[in-house]
Amino acid sequence: MAVFGALIALVPTAGAGYAAVTTPAARFMQIVAHQDDDLLFMNPDVHDSISTGMPSVTVFITAGQITGLGNSDAERARNRQRGIQDAYARMAGVPDADPQDQEEWDGDVWTLSGRQVERFTLTAAPQVQLVFMNLRDGQLGWFVWGDDFVDHTIIPQGSQVTQSFSYDTQNVIDVLAGMMQHYQPTVLRGMDPWPEHRGHADHVGASMFAREAAQAYGVPLIELHYRDYNIADVPVNLEPAAVARKTAILQSYFTYDPFDPAGWESRMYYRWARGTAWAARDAAGLPHVFVVRSGQVHAYAQNALGQWTGPVPLAGAGGPLAQPISVGLNADGRMQIVARRMSDDRVVSLRQATPGGSWAGTWTNHGNPGTGDPKYMGAPVVGVNADGRLQIFVRNGAGGVSTRSQTAVNGTTWGPWTNLHGSDVQDGLSAVTDPQGRLHLFAATTTGLLRWHQSTPNGGFTLDGALPSATPAGPPTAVLSQNGRIEVVYRKAGTAELVVTRQSAAGGAWNVSPVVIGGHAGVGEPELVTTLPGPDARILLFHRNAGAGVSMAKQVSPNAGYGGWSDLGGAITDYPAATLDQNGAVVLFAVGTDGKLHLRRQAAPGADSPFGPWETIP
Repeated sequence: MAVFGALIALVPTAGAGYAAVTTPAARFMQIVAHQDDDLLFMNPDVHDSISTGMPSVTVFITAGQITGLGNSDAERARNRQRGIQDAYARMAGVPDADPQDQEEWDGDVWTLSGRQVERFTLTAAPQVQLVFMNLRDGQLGWFVWGDDFVDHTIIPQGSQVTQSFSYDTQNVIDVLAGMMQHYQPTVLRGMDPWPEHRGHADHVGASMFAREAAQAYGVPLIELHYRDYNIADVPVNLEPAAVARKTAILQSYFTYDPFDPAGWESRMYYRWARGTAWAARDAAGLPHVFVVRSGQVHAYAQNALGQWTGPVPLAGAGGPLAQPISVGLNADGRMQIVARRMSDDRVVSLRQATPGGSWAGTWTNHGNPGTGDPKYMGAPVVGVNADGRLQIFVRNGAGGVSTRSQTAVNGTTWGPWTNLHGSDVQDGLSAVTDPQGRLHLFAATTTGLLRWHQSTPNGGFTLDGALPSATPAGPPTAVLSQNGRIEVVYRKAGTAELVVTRQSAAGGAWNVSPVVIGGHAGVGEPELVTTLPGPDARILLFHRNAGAGVSMAKQVSPNAGYGGWSDLGGAITDYPAATLDQNGAVVLFAVGTDGKLHLRRQAAPGADSPFGPWETIP
């Protein structure tokens, strides 16, 4: 197996572009509407990948001629190009020798599907490229919702493309798919396809075009979606050093398109991060992993000999799935995965035909709760009742939580959706069953944590809106400690530090004061796993750090606090997952920037057992 983290750069060729390579490498493509969407909503991710030398191409569909300095569409379009060129050069560490010119870049004209686009290559870092399609700003929404809409391109001042080209919907898809065929990205970054509240029609259009082009491209890849203007309405989730770096890059751009960033410089939120529930053990104790690529689930499994199989594409779900997958285990040992279908906003699930065997060929459609606008429904998670019945929870379209459960143990029929209420719920739920057999569900709001819990096993749920917590800057993750008490870990707003809210005892009250346990910055939810039951069972905690790798801390002793943090390295796309193998050793999983599955595993069971190096699953 290859060691994870060895990046293989693409070879630049004459006339710009990258030569084909036979060795896997990380290749990023960003597709956005305007020359600042990436800086505002995808940073620090874009900055991190570029500054570490990973090949990256960003495609700007519109000319952005509505804003920017200048007295004409052509002049404003060119100035926005100049601003984004300066920003990318600074992200790559290329100095600005002449502030009045973008001499760091070489440009060429690229013809795809009978249309010409402008392409620029950073001379000192040719793995960084920018492509400008130059369709009119403010029109992408019409492509998506209009009938037979046709647009034409703007010719920026001084452009090497000297004529305007017309585009209909299929033309846009064809050109973008042609770019994917050329660059062969391993990770595709795009905007939120359905932003709640403060969105932009052009951003939605660009997101949908990116998805359609990826389907036309036909090669499975990792897709990341970023939230829109509405991130200004949620807590700051970047630590001060990251805010300073993001702001400095924006200042390079503002020279040619000045505006108030309105708080976007201090935040970066994913719309469909994969979460941390995409790995689990089967009834035999063997780990399984489920990765969504281009809307389809690819399954990996370890056999009794310790060998890995996969990726095995599972049956199509009737439409592309969002990244998050949640795994449940039926009482008869059959695993069941739950996901959100993006094409029609439905919750769907798929289970094994037999315990430890193959997977069914048809997904079960669970519909949606019917509460609020289904486009704003979140990603589902699955929990297990005391009697073994699976229970699905999802953030509904009204900002609360809804649930439904199997009507019988191992059954194929499910009860109706029930509204558990709540408000201001942010996506990313976590469910855990306590030693008394009672389900607990946790969610973050913009001000604190919410908990829904059963008073009796298999019973109804009560909402606890007074759970002691710091202001969260991301979803919570819950797990049981050695003595059965629940621990909930999440990010603290404004600092990116990890915080623990815990019970004082199993089944008991909650400690009044959450405990800050630090971390290595970064964004998003942490992953928690408890080692094998026994007198020395301890929680191991993992999170994606500011270097886009994984950091770990562990309890210093059973039921105690956490010790110092160690950096496990790697270069991952969003959040890690972890589970135990058949021997009880912890296995840590991550999807790398090369789009592949990587793991680190302990040498033996036990919290203090060391982890081996990163390995790649072929």
